[in-house]
Amino acid sequence: MPPWFIILLNLLEISSCITGFIYFGKIRRTYWKWFPWYLAVISLTEIIAEYLLYARHNLKLSDDLYRFFGIPLEFIFLYWLFYMYFLKSKAAKWPVLSIITYVICFFADVFFVGKMRLFFDSFSYTVGNILLLVLLLVFFLKFIASEAILEYRSSMMFWVCVGMLIFYLGSLPFYGLRTSLYYRYPGLFYIYWYVQFGMNYLMYILFSLAFIWSKQK
Repeated sequence: MPPWFIILLNLLEISSCITGFIYFGKIRRTYWKWFPWYLAVISLTEIIAEYLLYARHNLKLSDDLYRFFGIPLEFIFLYWLFYMYFLKSKAAKWPVLSIITYVICFFADVFFVGKMRLFFDSFSYTVGNILLLVLLLVFFLKFIASEAILEYRSSMMFWVCVGMLIFYLGSLPFYGLRTSLYYRYPGLFYIYWYVQFGMNYLMYILFSLAFIWSKQK
């Protein structure tokens, strides 16, 4: 894999994080103040994992950092984000149920399904991804039906959700079938691997735009 694919992703992650802190004044009195910190942790996790893999050639430690920290943090934080957005509505129960379901599936992967894995926890990741897509669907249905759609350009949640929809929906088949594709269809695996990088780039670009365009009330 060309190293610039990963370097560009890291740069976009760091860029979205820095943009968040540049525009921190807009969000410091809201729950969004934690979003730049989340992006900082995700960026640092990616860089450390890549250092362990490429500089130290320690695949297991790099894989475990993603498996036990990076990916669980990613899903749980995003579920929490939806919970805070839905806090004053009946939809608040869906992020809570998503967290509970994901945690159960994560431990099932670690203690049962994971013992049969080849190098990726497709079960818990796929469930986590599907739960996130359900929350995205709930958000867009509520957003379209509300007056907030008239101010979509200044809605931070809208642009963050568009970014997540592009990446998590577009990459779901790849990560759900990653192990099978890698061993049975390596050609298709690498094509999809590059495509998911493009979707990941788009997501972080939209995160940056969300900070720039947002107008918190």
